[in-house]
Amino acid sequence: MRMIESFTQLLHQKTKRKGMKTAAIVADLLNISEDAAYRRIRNPESLRAVELVVLAKEFNIDLNTLINLGNNWFQGEFKQINQQFTLDNLFTDINSMLQKCIERPNSYIAYGAKEIPLFYYFWFPALAAFKNFVWQRDFLNHPELKNQSFQASLCPVNPKFQSIASQYLQLPSEEIWSYETLFSTLYQIKYYQESGLFKNQHEFQAVMDDYDMLIEHIHEQASIGKKMHPIQSYLQGGDYKLYFTPLVTNDNTILFKTTRENVAWVVSQMCGVMQSDCAHWVDASQNWLETCKQNGTLLSISGNGPRNKFLRQEYHAKKRLLGL
Repeated sequence: MRMIESFTQLLHQKTKRKGMKTAAIVADLLNISEDAAYRRIRNPESLRAVELVVLAKEFNIDLNTLINLGNNWFQGEFKQINQQFTLDNLFTDINSMLQKCIERPNSYIAYGAKEIPLFYYFWFPALAAFKNFVWQRDFLNHPELKNQSFQASLCPVNPKFQSIASQYLQLPSEEIWSYETLFSTLYQIKYYQESGLFKNQHEFQAVMDDYDMLIEHIHEQASIGKKMHPIQSYLQGGDYKLYFTPLVTNDNTILFKTTRENVAWVVSQMCGVMQSDCAHWVDASQNWLETCKQNGTLLSISGNGPRNKFLRQEYHAKKRLLGL
């Protein structure tokens, strides 16, 4: 029996014991329709890595116990972001991976972005503090922040990790964005503004200005096909390809490819980080990113029209719609 089939068999057994309808509970946990849940159950290989982690966590299925059941599975490490594995620990892991890529020639990074890749935030301190605050307060339920309004001084990003942005600058990369990538932070800013969760107008404007500058920065480096420093624009780095895909969503999937190893990460705000260098995991991640690209449009260099439409026209239209 293949390992993926063993997983779904265990899932059926556990939901049956609890008197649950498997498709209904899968739909609820993954925030998808029951039809989509049925499709995943009938074709379990279509389950994304982050979805497997969510289901395994909910039903206490140890993925490692399935490793010897076949050759098409993965062995990896799951790190839940909590008091033991903090955001600082996550940034330390990212720093280590970037260093490996820099030290090994011909490395590159592929990033399927549910949100704008976090590497950029380190150049925009107000925005970095805001994203850190939202993650800690609203996703990780940090008790000390629950009754606080946002001010950048409450959640500054540790300065020792600011080099992450410069490291990412050096490495050739391709990023795959969707509407959710571009708009999700706008919706967070709008929610905080409407709810009175900004300490004052200055804090709101600083975050909004940083986000505007970040989007314009992405537009500029996509136009030349090279990464560039947002302040010192004469500093250019690795080759840069940006894709827009309107039909599929991403999972913050990061593929680090070097001459010695390939490592795939899935970063989920709900549960943490799943990391693996085994062939099945890497290939599955690569295949998903290729699917996103095939359903998308290249915005770099020659994609001037689609680039302007996505990063300028549609971005500013969404801002006007939200009153930002």
